[in-house]
Amino acid sequence: MLLTKRQFLTSVLALSVSAAARAAGGPSGPAVHFQSQGKIGEVFVNPYKIAPLTAVIGNGGYELRNASVRIVPKPNGQEIAYSVADRLCRTHGGIPVFGLYPDYQNTVEVEYDRVANDAARTVEHIRESYKIYAGPAYIGSDGTDQQTGGWFRAEVLKCAPKYKDRLYLVNNILENNPRGGRAVWNNPAGGALQWGGSPEVGIIDSTGALRWYLMPDSIFEPNSIEWGGVMMGFRQNKDGALTWGYGQRYV
Repeated sequence: MLLTKRQFLTSVLALSVSAAARAAGGPSGPAVHFQSQGKIGEVFVNPYKIAPLTAVIGNGGYELRNASVRIVPKPNGQEIAYSVADRLCRTHGGIPVFGLYPDYQNTVEVEYDRVANDAARTVEHIRESYKIYAGPAYIGSDGTDQQTGGWFRAEVLKCAPKYKDRLYLVNNILENNPRGGRAVWNNPAGGALQWGGSPEVGIIDSTGALRWYLMPDSIFEPNSIEWGGVMMGFRQNKDGALTWGYGQRYV
């Protein structure tokens, strides 16, 4: 059947309107392609490529204030709960989540004020729950017969009640191994670099469960003098934020 020019344009316009009504948006459209569990944005797990048991719940383009986070503990586990400074919500583009269990679908409860992008700057107080799966804790092989498994498992023999909310940074948990000694200043060895073991850094709670660990692959290279060295610990700022320290980088 032949269509006149007017009939053809009318048909195309009708199809376009119908498609637009069903579309989720695109690079030039108003929507974004992600699954939003709550009233803000996408969940980014391991957003900085070095800490797989962390996440950021994106702000979805809103300003967030007075945020707080609670990681629901496993049965007989330890709760991790904290407030988030407004400036940290701006820094991370959302609500930073710390303390996920590995190989587990975590329940994360968040509370925050969402400021609308309208002329009145309407503020809505929101409480909601997110399901966030974190993958199994990964540790590389050192190629020796001394290694028989992955991450250590802590057995808690005794914990006083007043210490049950503590977290413990465990550093240098493995002896120097081939992964940390492949680059040297001199041949066959010499200088401080020979003590630059491969970083094995984690944080456990008072039940012995792993709640954070460093995956150094993107910032550490055992075969390189420039990108080798020992990973250090944290410094807590006045507002509660944690700053990661990086020591013995040989440049």
